Amino acid sequence: MRSVTAFNTGWYFHDGFEDGLREELRPGRAVVLPHSAVELPLAYFDETTYQRPFTYQKALQWSEAFEGREVSLVFDGAMADAVVFLNGEQVAAHPDGYTPFEARLTGRLRRGENLVTVRIDGSENPGIPPFGGQIDYLTYAGIYRDVWLKTVDRVSIERVKIEAQDVLADAKSLSVRCEVRNAGDASGGTLTASLRDLGGREIARTEAPLAGDAVTLRMAGLAGIALWDIDDPVLYDVEVMLESPGGSDRLVTPFGFRSAEFTPDGFRLNGRALKIRGLNRHQAWPYSGYAMGRRAQERDAEILKHDLKCNLVRTSHYPQSPWFLDHCDRIGLLVFEEIPGWQHIGDAS
Repeated sequence: MRSVTAFNTGWYFHDGFEDGLREELRPGRAVVLPHSAVELPLAYFDETTYQRPFTYQKALQWSEAFEGREVSLVFDGAMADAVVFLNGEQVAAHPDGYTPFEARLTGRLRRGENLVTVRIDGSENPGIPPFGGQIDYLTYAGIYRDVWLKTVDRVSIERVKIEAQDVLADAKSLSVRCEVRNAGDASGGTLTASLRDLGGREIARTEAPLAGDAVTLRMAGLAGIALWDIDDPVLYDVEVMLESPGGSDRLVTPFGFRSAEFTPDGFRLNGRALKIRGLNRHQAWPYSGYAMGRRAQERDAEILKHDLKCNLVRTSHYPQSPWFLDHCDRIGLLVFEEIPGWQHIGDAS
């Protein structure tokens, strides 16, 4: 079964980067993630101060829980060009500051102390969205979202995509696409999906044999389902269970049943006309740049919904914090989420 724990404390921060930091843990400034590489004054600062490399280091102690399992670090966001080293060896590179990525440590961990070094480069690079001289906002460097230590069995659930169908009918349908990571070449097994309300009551259950790296489970004839709406944001959980010779896993995903469409007559939510009242949001704060944790992200959603009376937010111009997006679902705030970039999404490569 999976274990996902916060990996935000115990980091050392260094201005700049040099090759020796790949293999040697050096005392630097002790920091806690999320973290901004440069402290930003309220009124004025020189944006070139963070357009350069920086280094984060942390010691990771071996655990018996790692034995025979898949171990990785999940970065929710690091600005902008990130490279992850383990004991001097590069294990991941992610040239994008706005999307999450995973650094696989399996097979490279040694008993005792391991060194994780992350080099980030805040330089504007036309090959990395959104750079290219087309943006009108700033991109503050740092490991500015949470990092997680993930441990799963050799066969595990990679991701789940939920699609609700027939949502305006009395009997609704649901498809749950499960992508599976099979690191052990195990064969056989079963995937089970359970639909539950937030009180934990099971509404429906289905299962299918594990075949290949993707399986879609379907539920039909779902009666008595409440729709998610801006004034009544009803959510449900889909719990996916995996059982196989290569291990077991469990992943719970919240979601809502709703219909949203733009028509020649305007926007319609759940079949009814809705006048959109929305604002754009950039994920920036004074002093800390992009580096804000869960409560600040959730509070921003609440300000948009309750203080500014919005019913929609546009994440201009990039994917934003999972804490913010999930809270929008909980409080009834529609989200128009964009890919990284504005008029430019990278070079020819």
